[in-house]
Amino acid sequence: MMKRLIAKEWLELRRDGSFWMLLVILALLAVGAVLGAAEQARVQHEAWHAASAGERERWLQQEDKHPHSAAHYGLYAFRPAAPLAFFEPGLHPYLPVTVWLEAHRQNEALYRPAQDAGSAGRFGQLTPATIVTALLPLLVVLLAAPAIAGERERGTLRLLMAQGVAPGRWVLGKALALSVLLLLLLLPLWLLATAVLMFAAAETDALLRWLGTGVVVSLYLGGFLLICLLVSACCRTVRGALLILLGLWALGTLVAPRIVMEWAEWRHPTPTSLAFRQAIADDLGATAELDAMLAQRTAALLKEHEVERTSDLPVNLDGIRLQVGEEHGYAVFDEHFGRLHDGFLAQESLLQRFGLIAPYLAVTSATTALAGTDLLHYRHFFDSAEQYRRTIQALMNDYITRHPEQDGQRLSAGADLWATVPEFSYEGLRVSNALLSQASALTVLVLWFLVPGLGLLRVAPRLAP
Repeated sequence: MMKRLIAKEWLELRRDGSFWMLLVILALLAVGAVLGAAEQARVQHEAWHAASAGERERWLQQEDKHPHSAAHYGLYAFRPAAPLAFFEPGLHPYLPVTVWLEAHRQNEALYRPAQDAGSAGRFGQLTPATIVTALLPLLVVLLAAPAIAGERERGTLRLLMAQGVAPGRWVLGKALALSVLLLLLLLPLWLLATAVLMFAAAETDALLRWLGTGVVVSLYLGGFLLICLLVSACCRTVRGALLILLGLWALGTLVAPRIVMEWAEWRHPTPTSLAFRQAIADDLGATAELDAMLAQRTAALLKEHEVERTSDLPVNLDGIRLQVGEEHGYAVFDEHFGRLHDGFLAQESLLQRFGLIAPYLAVTSATTALAGTDLLHYRHFFDSAEQYRRTIQALMNDYITRHPEQDGQRLSAGADLWATVPEFSYEGLRVSNALLSQASALTVLVLWFLVPGLGLLRVAPRLAP
């Protein structure tokens, strides 16, 4: 019986020429978006590799100088593109890609890719993720809205029930037929994206992220299909079902996300760049704590080397002063940048929770996190770059400390010291961290799938005989 029900649904779908036209258009858009995004990701990776190698070479080839001058000479740390950015670029175009690392300062990151996008960038990007999570549900609406309401409107529903067809099995046949159709549509796109990952020699973590993205998208589209069937079962006409479902799509995909994002920014405000920098400068200017740290460190050195005057110390006190100054700044930078990033993450967390109203927010949040193009991954890169900056300062200051200046001759260092600075190697967050950060969004998507399914189970037996 189930095979016959599914075969009937497939026969009706094959006869619908307009449906197949829409299907082909969406498929071509998706394939084009994947190939275009993959090529863009390849170019970005090559640019990142060239910039990182060039910056490393610039650091190693600098002339002989005082180590502290080298610390001010500084270098850039570049953020690599996430392996799944070709599918879901997320915030990647709007987040800076490099950080300038120098002594005494933790700088804000620079250069957003969107700045170079040109006027076309103002209209947004047609990404594979956008097609799958925003446009494909429209196709689901056109498929599922007449699935039950159309049978009732044509009078065939009464005939089917009169022949002894179990309402629950009949609705299940509808759902399975439409699900197989969606699977056949998504499978080529899935295989193409997988091939892109394999060609790029993606690591196991990236493949696990891609698998998780498939599960997330399946939950979202499956829930949308069940919602459509539930509305279709409750409406007397196809027109009524279409109006309701198109309204729900527009509200959940276009209207609600914008309203919630505005409210999140109001609920968790962040300071302007000018106010942020001024607050840091004010705290760095308070030298009482710095003086106390320096006095304590000096006293410890005098005791360690059993001398009474700093001039008798067998170390260069300038290196100690510089390192203490850096450590005083670490606490200030950690507090201010930590509070800033916490505010951004609080906004994102709020968007996840409001996925109950607009599941598009939840699926976008989850796919962005799995792609590694969200705020959490950006913060991890920013923190990693700062730890690298601190490593550089510690190496330079340690060299100064171990080499006291003699006869007034200024200390100088060269390539041997520059080579002791390790190359910046960024290791991103693991997929487990991404999933933990999306607990709210994943819960919403599971509910989004289960609740309409349970509702459909209750409504199906009540279909008119």
